Amino acid sequence: MVTNAAPRQGDIYLKFNGLDNYIEIPSSTDYGIATTGELAVAAWIRPDTLNFSKWEGTGYVHWLGKGEGAGDVGQQEWAFRIYNRDGTTENPPRPNRISFYAFNPEGGLGVGSHFQDTLREGDWMFVVGVADASRTAIYRDGRYRRCDTYRGASDGRCPIHFRPPPNNNLQLEVTPVAGGSPLRLATRDLKSFFQGGISRVRIWNRALSADEVSALYVSDTVPSNGLVGEFLLNADTGTIATDTVRHNDGAILGASWDVQR
Repeated sequence: MVTNAAPRQGDIYLKFNGLDNYIEIPSSTDYGIATTGELAVAAWIRPDTLNFSKWEGTGYVHWLGKGEGAGDVGQQEWAFRIYNRDGTTENPPRPNRISFYAFNPEGGLGVGSHFQDTLREGDWMFVVGVADASRTAIYRDGRYRRCDTYRGASDGRCPIHFRPPPNNNLQLEVTPVAGGSPLRLATRDLKSFFQGGISRVRIWNRALSADEVSALYVSDTVPSNGLVGEFLLNADTGTIATDTVRHNDGAILGASWDVQR
């Protein structure tokens, strides 16, 4: 019995080596939180290691995002991260935490949502990050996991975050701004690289509902309302990541086509 829409035996996907492989897609304001005040990004990912070779910061890898390196004014927007299982320098540690962050243009600290599960190499998971006008949320395998407030007062369910000392009595807030950085898959700023498979990346210029996320996971039912990018990554040939929605195609740089076995 089919219980979810994960890649199955015979399905094609793109495989990334964790060293220098990635996809680069031209910038679009449709890919930014600021354009409509909402955004949703969904992807199937399969980490082939739990400790990545090229990581940054406190031990994380950007596996999808829009924005350049911290400090590039006007370029920071949002990103997904996965932390190494071992050796992260956060206190407390964040073994294999997966996060969806929103940033101010100048970068630095962001606000976002995460889940932290025991992962296994070679297992596919479905990750969705959602932002509305004041909150982020993250889902794994069709199930809501957490929300956080990135701007304004908390609704009582999604916590606010505070600045580090000496201003730790002040809320850390984010005001997203659309920038000109490309959208990248398997990296964000070319400082860290994801090792494993990526498939069926989709972007909406609105927040998806929990029911829509569940339907995506179970049956790959794709809501067309607000869909601004769809990169199925199943062509099995060539170096173009085709956008089936708006033809804002990306360049595949080094990744290889593979088949799920």
